[in-house]
Amino acid sequence: MTPVSVAPTGDYLTTGEVARRIGGTSQHVRQLIKSGRLTAIDIAKGHGRPRFRISEAALADFLRDATVTATEVA
Repeated sequence: MTPVSVAPTGDYLTTGEVARRIGGTSQHVRQLIKSGRLTAIDIAKGHGRPRFRISEAALADFLRDATVTATEVA
């Protein structure tokens, strides 16, 4: 029997990879996921520690929503 990976295929990132892209830590990324600000999937088997994967699209959405734009003050 050949082992099958539960990791998603395609452009998915680990919490560490996302942390490097946004200039934060893996713990911060997990907090963003827990709070619902960043969408992720948990690929862990059973009841152990979650292992999150974040799609490129979810990261792009987060970054777009988190962007601060300058406005002119009257």
